[in-house]
Amino acid sequence: MPRRPERKKRRGQRDLSLPHEEHRWEVGRDEHGKRLDLFLVRRIPWRSREGIQALVGEGAVEVLPFKDPQNATVGVVRDGLRLRTGQEVVLRVAAPAPAIGPIGADPGDLEVVFEDEHILAVGKPPGLAVHPSKGHQGDSLVHRVHARHKAVWGETPDMPTLCHRLDRETSGLVLLAKDQLSRTRIGRQFERRKVEKRYLALVRGNPLQDQGEVDVPMGKALNSAVRLRMGVREDGQVSKTGWKVLRRFPDMALVELRPFTGRQHQLRVHLAHFGHPILGDKLYLGGEDVFLRSLDDEMTAQDRALLGLNRQALHSWKLEIEHPFTGRVLSLVCPLARDISDHAGIEEEEFKFGGLSQGPLDGFPVEA
Repeated sequence: MPRRPERKKRRGQRDLSLPHEEHRWEVGRDEHGKRLDLFLVRRIPWRSREGIQALVGEGAVEVLPFKDPQNATVGVVRDGLRLRTGQEVVLRVAAPAPAIGPIGADPGDLEVVFEDEHILAVGKPPGLAVHPSKGHQGDSLVHRVHARHKAVWGETPDMPTLCHRLDRETSGLVLLAKDQLSRTRIGRQFERRKVEKRYLALVRGNPLQDQGEVDVPMGKALNSAVRLRMGVREDGQVSKTGWKVLRRFPDMALVELRPFTGRQHQLRVHLAHFGHPILGDKLYLGGEDVFLRSLDDEMTAQDRALLGLNRQALHSWKLEIEHPFTGRVLSLVCPLARDISDHAGIEEEEFKFGGLSQGPLDGFPVEA
């Protein structure tokens, strides 16, 4: 009986704790349809074609839509990928690794909420990108996770991989998988909306009711000067958020949020549409002019007074998943970020607890 060919192991997460050099090239019109490996041969002649193919296989090459008029989604990056005009090819070549402390020594620069042999949950501080990007190459949450992982566990076959993402200004719980099978199983839970998520937000003003939902479609904001701005649109995608007031203050409220769908900027757009935008949100509370001034570091005293906080007061608080191997339901909790609790004067222990919750998350305010 013929043997089934051995299945190729899925490529794991590249070690992002290593310093690296980055090179970027735009695909020209005369290079439309060109193979990725041949495109790179012309750019990095010090590498053979086989060497370039090895870099692609290691995950060192990324292809971004960039100026592609069709904004085509880039699937799996292979050496034979046919490029499109306007796309951007990014090459990150790792530099020699710096010396690290002895194995077993935790660097201590991460807030670890939960960890076992398959998953890791950490608290992301505000202002830190979850992964390297064009504007944030030197440091990211994944950089710190990988540095800690090597210091605590040494070299392992796989490096922790992000299971979901948060905006750079949003703080709180982020889940990572330590192996590819765990990542696949958790990914299916996210895709099928089996993961329960709760956020905390400080919002402007006080809602009239104690709880409710915002159920309005969303899409790209038309005629916006800010490309990433989203908005409420009749022809947009179905979007629904449950909300509940936890604490009321004279001119603001602490609300708990349950996203039933996962649209870009959903919580921020829904709260602004509801009439209670998130404090510190430069785009949806401040507006496009404030947001653009913030990019140029030109915000005025009036801008800062309007925002109330120097970042959007949104925090990933709780997350409930099935463990990828045991099937046990895990309810994870990340303590409320200090800048939000200090701004509102919140002292309750309920918001300082982190780790495994003793019970499942409730199903407020409506059933999906």
